[in-house]
Amino acid sequence: MMKPHKKVERLMLFGAVAETLSFGAAAEKMQISRGYLSEQIRELELALGVKLLQRSTRQVSLTNEGKQVYADTKKINRSVVELEQNLVREHTQLEGVIAVTAPNMFAHFLLSELCFNFSQQHPGVTFRLDTSYHRHDLNRGHFDLAFRSTNNPPQDMVAKPLFTYSHAIVAAPHYLEQYGKPSGASDLNVHQCLCGPDQDSWVIDGKRTPINGWLKLNDNLALIQHVLAGRGIARLPSYVVNAHIKTGELAALFNVDDLTGAQQESTSKKKHHQMYIIHPQRPHQSLRMKAFLDAVKHAQNDGFFNRSI
Repeated sequence: MMKPHKKVERLMLFGAVAETLSFGAAAEKMQISRGYLSEQIRELELALGVKLLQRSTRQVSLTNEGKQVYADTKKINRSVVELEQNLVREHTQLEGVIAVTAPNMFAHFLLSELCFNFSQQHPGVTFRLDTSYHRHDLNRGHFDLAFRSTNNPPQDMVAKPLFTYSHAIVAAPHYLEQYGKPSGASDLNVHQCLCGPDQDSWVIDGKRTPINGWLKLNDNLALIQHVLAGRGIARLPSYVVNAHIKTGELAALFNVDDLTGAQQESTSKKKHHQMYIIHPQRPHQSLRMKAFLDAVKHAQNDGFFNRSI
């Protein structure tokens, strides 16, 4: 059985003969010997089980089967040309789609602005942004890069830290006026604690505190809106709530990542979370990816990610 790469080579050689109707001209064009060319065409005919060319001492002509195969080789040639053009474009032109996966809150409060600013500078680039909390396998090729909050970045990827952040338990001032401000973690059991579907406790001062409330949901953007409306208390990332705390829209009740005394000294490395930008290890990145990674680096150096922490 003919190997796929050999079949493609012989089809390309046949296409050259079919185009010129001359073994000599085709051999010169492909920069190979006439004997090698003739042998490869015979092997192709044997593998396909059909006669592709009628040969005589004066001329070469195509059989009906040869005409059909020649039409197919022209399609392959067009695909190869298009592939080459796309590869050149990837590395010489700033255009195309960048597919990104990122946590919902990070995408809303930071990443969307970063992508918009980049697209203003490079209008040929568009973004496809997935904001689920599912950790997609970047090796599958559906996404070019990911932003992830993790303290254990994948070892088979390029992972660069962007910023660290903590969490805070917050409530709107008018909620606290109506229901009172909890003086300690144990007071939370009489408050409306809004959280994700799988949460039933928060860690405060190094201790796990049971919580309950009228709502559990997996949409953090909706969650913060409920908190701002005075409908309960929530645990949210610092880069989300600090701007609201500064304006007085929210009040911080506890820093859930802070520990006290000996606990703080022994676990200080765990009280903050790390946001990474992660992408596969590719020796030849597209020009748009190189430019976007540079833009993220410049934003990091300019303090873009730390402005809300």
